[in-house]
Amino acid sequence: MKRLIYAGIFFLLTQNIISAATTNNKEENKNCLKCHSWSTLGFRDKESGLLVNLSVNPDNFYTSNHKILACVECHSKDFTVFPHSNKLKEESLYCLDCHTDKKELSKYSFKNIEKDFKKSIHYLKLGNQFTCFNCHEPHSFKVNARVNTQIEKIVLYDNRICLDCHNSSSKIAALTKDVIPSLNESHKWLPHLELHWANVRCIDCHAPENTAGVPHEILPKEKAVKNCVNCHSENSILLQSLYKFQSVQKRNEQGFINATILNNSYVIGATRNYYLNLFSFIIFGITIIFLGLHGYFRYKSRINENKNEN
Repeated sequence: MKRLIYAGIFFLLTQNIISAATTNNKEENKNCLKCHSWSTLGFRDKESGLLVNLSVNPDNFYTSNHKILACVECHSKDFTVFPHSNKLKEESLYCLDCHTDKKELSKYSFKNIEKDFKKSIHYLKLGNQFTCFNCHEPHSFKVNARVNTQIEKIVLYDNRICLDCHNSSSKIAALTKDVIPSLNESHKWLPHLELHWANVRCIDCHAPENTAGVPHEILPKEKAVKNCVNCHSENSILLQSLYKFQSVQKRNEQGFINATILNNSYVIGATRNYYLNLFSFIIFGITIIFLGLHGYFRYKSRINENKNEN
């Protein structure tokens, strides 16, 4: 009981601190958001000819993981001078400037993420032109799927990051002049395509197997998983990646009938259950014994009938 009280007090204190910090940085950010909250704010990039969006939605920002930060904690303090110098448009931000120094973030292993990212097909093809910001919008990013055990929400959350670019011809054009086929065209070999979109993350097929955490090493399409058995089997890669977010307790909360059996039966390995297997073997054994005894007594009965006739 005391632990619950202390935990409650700690939670309230933490929320108060975060609330106070957010209130303070709202005052600091007010001048920036006078312009940057405009949904139409942007400029045309001279090299690509494409519009660069400079708009920040305050509601999204103040519910994001970065909500307690002032703008100039990430951006140059030179931005406090208006009008901004043109050279500031070339500002290059590096996430690991912050994300490796803070002890509370060490559990996320950002240095390992960076190593994997630099082996990714995105980085190998595009170099420094492709950064964290291409996938993670810093003004609205929040890690909400990692603590969610609902597979549909995890799939939707992770796939939206990929589809944000791969379903946008303008974003692809800003990065490469290569012609990228539509996702439906490049995945037409896959049976029941819509079911796969809804139940499997892109990274489950396009990243190395047995990757710890969320994989950031995206493989070239030639190395993507195309063997159905890799997923639809007892040793499914989905159970090692996507379904690892579900706790053992969650999988077995309905007693000897797994919750997984009811919800994810299309993953063949997910339907395995020790008690059901044992029950099946017992029934099978009893059936064999019964048939054996039945045959034996039929045989003995026939022998006795023949003796009586003689």
